[in-house]
Amino acid sequence: MAAQCGSLLYGGIHGRVDAASTSTRVDRIASAKRGQRGRRRSRTIITAAAAGNSADRTVVIAGAGLAGLCTAVALHKVGIPVRVLERDDVLPVGGSAIAMWANAFRALDAIGVAAPLRAAHPLLERTELCSRSGQVLRSFNFERDCEGGPHEARGMRRSELLQAMAAALPPDTIHFGAPVEGVRTDASGAVEAEVATGRADGRGAVVVGADGVRSRVGAHLGLSMPNYAGYSAYRGLATFEEGLPLPLNTIRQVWGDGVRAGMYPISDTEMYWFTCFNAPNGSGPSSAEDQKQEALDSVRGWPFGVPEAIAATSLSDVSRGRLGDRWSLPGSTYGRGCVTVVGDAAHPMTPNLGQGGCTALEDGIILARLLQPVLGEGAPHTTSTERAAAVEGALREYERQRTRRCFKVTLRSAAFGQLLQLPFPPVCAVRNLFVQKAFSPAHFLDHATFNCGSLESAAVRS
Repeated sequence: MAAQCGSLLYGGIHGRVDAASTSTRVDRIASAKRGQRGRRRSRTIITAAAAGNSADRTVVIAGAGLAGLCTAVALHKVGIPVRVLERDDVLPVGGSAIAMWANAFRALDAIGVAAPLRAAHPLLERTELCSRSGQVLRSFNFERDCEGGPHEARGMRRSELLQAMAAALPPDTIHFGAPVEGVRTDASGAVEAEVATGRADGRGAVVVGADGVRSRVGAHLGLSMPNYAGYSAYRGLATFEEGLPLPLNTIRQVWGDGVRAGMYPISDTEMYWFTCFNAPNGSGPSSAEDQKQEALDSVRGWPFGVPEAIAATSLSDVSRGRLGDRWSLPGSTYGRGCVTVVGDAAHPMTPNLGQGGCTALEDGIILARLLQPVLGEGAPHTTSTERAAAVEGALREYERQRTRRCFKVTLRSAAFGQLLQLPFPPVCAVRNLFVQKAFSPAHFLDHATFNCGSLESAAVRS
């Protein structure tokens, strides 16, 4: 238990929210609001297994979130044509902020977008585990006290990360206003993504669902919705113009009985926060005012700056979400034919380890590496049947690798969520005493030591 308790870290929470406009740092990174002009929508079928020009190598991606854009940039880097079909008219801004750990930065390094994000956001070097009664149960430094280094963690606006990846793609790669409504496969194995759009040539070789926990592509594959974990969360992004209520390099968690909270800086004036609470599976308050009030009520009177962070958050930066997961056994597959899924569509998980977005980035790198020998510029010339068989083999190998990796992370995250959401004061007192007296942080970051590897660019390969 001493080893495993090292992973009791709550990371970014997933879901679509109304986020504030991106800060000026984003303008220095990139602007990816292409194709936002009005479009007449019509219904069309996007074929993803047709021949001709580069269409027989194109990968069609449903969704321009973290998983979709990372996959697109990785595929582009290894020389595979890609087209991204996004439901919204602009880039999604789901989630107020997200923490990127070392495994995520390895993926961002692989696609060449990590440097400006590192420059814009402070390095998080330590954690404080606290009780709602005002005790600091344990504090430790990642590099000094945790095995598996070097370690890295930085928080950032989710929209900022999306724009950085979108800017690494060729113009017109992302087609906005193009919701994927389903996928069809004919007798020959050709795959079609059914899209309502006014502009989207989607002929290609593969359909990749990166359309989140309610994935239409996942539904085509028969994947179930995530199972509710028994708790929900509020999260937001607070602004403190006069300085933050915690050190710039620190992640702070505060534990109560069936309720917990946490926070970390993303700049010298902005701080991400969350509250997590046991709740029945149902919707909460609908208005922004009521949501913010419920978030405040859940931590009323708490120390360590938690209520102050919520109070310093604009209504547009507060959101509520139910948390859940879905387990796929190690080595199993979830795709079919030339169709697969990535990110939350593939392995939704609770955010207790901060790994949902991080593992989504890993997906893109590994999928691109496995498809490069089959669909890259140097791929052997084969018949369409032979190529489809090779693509299917690469997709199933990708899925086996990812279920072996993500099952452990999903299971561990679920176990720690249950431990942290215990509603019984006597049991929580024992938990806190253990953390204070016997907990070792040596394995606190084991889940973030994964290395997805690098990518060989098409130019180098040729």
